[in-house]
Amino acid sequence: MSGPAPRLLHAAPAPRPAVLPDLWVGLFVIALGGLALWQAAVIPTSPIYAQVGPKAVPYVVAAGLLLLGAGLTYVALRGGWSYALEEMAEAPPTNWRAITLMLAGLLANLVLIGPCGFSIAASAQFVLVAAAFGSRRLLRDLVLAVVLTLLVWFGFVEGLGVNIGAGYLERLVLMALGQEIS
Repeated sequence: MSGPAPRLLHAAPAPRPAVLPDLWVGLFVIALGGLALWQAAVIPTSPIYAQVGPKAVPYVVAAGLLLLGAGLTYVALRGGWSYALEEMAEAPPTNWRAITLMLAGLLANLVLIGPCGFSIAASAQFVLVAAAFGSRRLLRDLVLAVVLTLLVWFGFVEGLGVNIGAGYLERLVLMALGQEIS
């Protein structure tokens, strides 16, 4: 009997050393997704939640991390992505002003949220981060931030029934609307 020799199944070759860091990143993101999934599963649920409870968003985040990790792992096994970063001849210099403004936004939120409330703290953060991304329109950013943060605050309080803390600005708006301040 002469014919073609049977093909033997060979094990996949070991990933190239340059691909291993990419693979580790993908596996690390999968591990983060697994950790988030586990932590979302152990969140206690009250029977008063009829539809969307406190587990919904953590499950979405966990699913996103797992999908991202799977995608990164897949790309790493097909050759990786970091080689494209290495091919960049010269990266632009670090924008320390932008980094400082973003950190200032985070710090402003942490410092202001307790004494001033959600809307003022989040508005300060919004304006500082917008400046970090190059915005030079302070008044426009401030008006937009206040409107958006008040909408988010009312969405949480009225729509979801979650009190995220009324501050000065929220109290003024509630008084203007003739509602009781809780």
